[in-house]
Amino acid sequence: MKKYALISLGCPKNLVDSEEFAYIIEQNQYIQTSNLEEAEVIIINTCGFIEEAREESINTILETAELKKNAACTKLIVTGCLVKKHFKDLKTSIPEIDELIDLKDFTGFSRLFAQPVDPQRKLLTPSHYAYIRISDGCNNNCSYCSIPSIRGSLQSNSMEHIVSEAESLVAKGVKELILIAQDTAQYGKDIYGEQKLPELLRKLHDIAELKWIRVLYLHPAHLNSEIIDTIAQLPKICKYFDIPLQHINDDLLKSMNRRTTLARIRDLFQEIRNKIPEAVFRTSLITGYPGETFSRFKQLKQFLEEQKILRVGIFSYSRESGTVAADLPEQVTNKTALKRKDELMAVQQNISAELLSHYIGKKIKVIIDLKSEFADYKYEGRSYFDAPEIDGTVFISQGNAEVGDIVEVEIIDSWEYDLSGIIV
Repeated sequence: MKKYALISLGCPKNLVDSEEFAYIIEQNQYIQTSNLEEAEVIIINTCGFIEEAREESINTILETAELKKNAACTKLIVTGCLVKKHFKDLKTSIPEIDELIDLKDFTGFSRLFAQPVDPQRKLLTPSHYAYIRISDGCNNNCSYCSIPSIRGSLQSNSMEHIVSEAESLVAKGVKELILIAQDTAQYGKDIYGEQKLPELLRKLHDIAELKWIRVLYLHPAHLNSEIIDTIAQLPKICKYFDIPLQHINDDLLKSMNRRTTLARIRDLFQEIRNKIPEAVFRTSLITGYPGETFSRFKQLKQFLEEQKILRVGIFSYSRESGTVAADLPEQVTNKTALKRKDELMAVQQNISAELLSHYIGKKIKVIIDLKSEFADYKYEGRSYFDAPEIDGTVFISQGNAEVGDIVEVEIIDSWEYDLSGIIV
């Protein structure tokens, strides 16, 4: 059989698109290889969200294009967000690209490979967990963000479709479903006229063999008491709140069009902690947004020290052409934005180390992701407060399990971001 390779860049939402492309090409009698040198067809699913992601995408395309000279590759296909945003530029500047497929253009892909009667996904994650996209696009129009111009407005999938897809994934052995969207809290608003995430969570919770449900990307302006109560009530839902804040200064939040305030954010965190004492938070923050004075940055730093959030991603502001924020006055230099990012990261490292040390001597549930390559450990897994790829790892030195098992682990040590323990 002919061989193909697939490089998926960017976020889990892109990965779901890649899984659909992989299914289509495999239905056309291709098999996947991780060795680019032997692949006749190479598909690159690009990210174009910020400058750093675009640079990675372009470098990947250029490096892969070199394989057409001496390797097996005869067809280089590029798709994804970068193509959506820069189709004409890519077409003229990188002639080694054989086909440019627009974002999520699966029918366009069928010009090259026959479309299956019943398109599905070939999981590119380990077989015990999978992402499930409940909606695409976004109506929030944050001033720094180009997503609406790339992926369009909110487009929720029907509840029936999502539940059917979930049941199919679970039947194939998936134990953990990770719900993704640009804004999961807004799920259903466009097709049902109201937020339907709580109802969707209850339906997914009823799937018998499903063990864990993890929800990502809960916008703070749309995360409400009904969603919190639903997560509190349903035991299969990980008590893990991924709430991208971006900033906490009221003037900057208004400029960002985040539709929330510092007081609202504090109230939200307190409500979750009151209702779910074991809840763990993850957030993302931006340093160097236009108008971020030293005092506003100091306020953000104080908030981080005050709230003691376990999982935090910190990004320096990327000035994206076509966004409202790109034309704002009081632009902050890249040097200052990066310096502030590093300062927050240093603070957060200490917070994370402190919080994780509290788990020593406690027992927590861990899903086994893989057999460890480190001599001192048998397995590597994740707790309920660890999403794949972005959070920490639980290293396990003793006990027996299979990949995909959810086991009880006694924590015996901790570091800045990771834990270690033994199966009990």
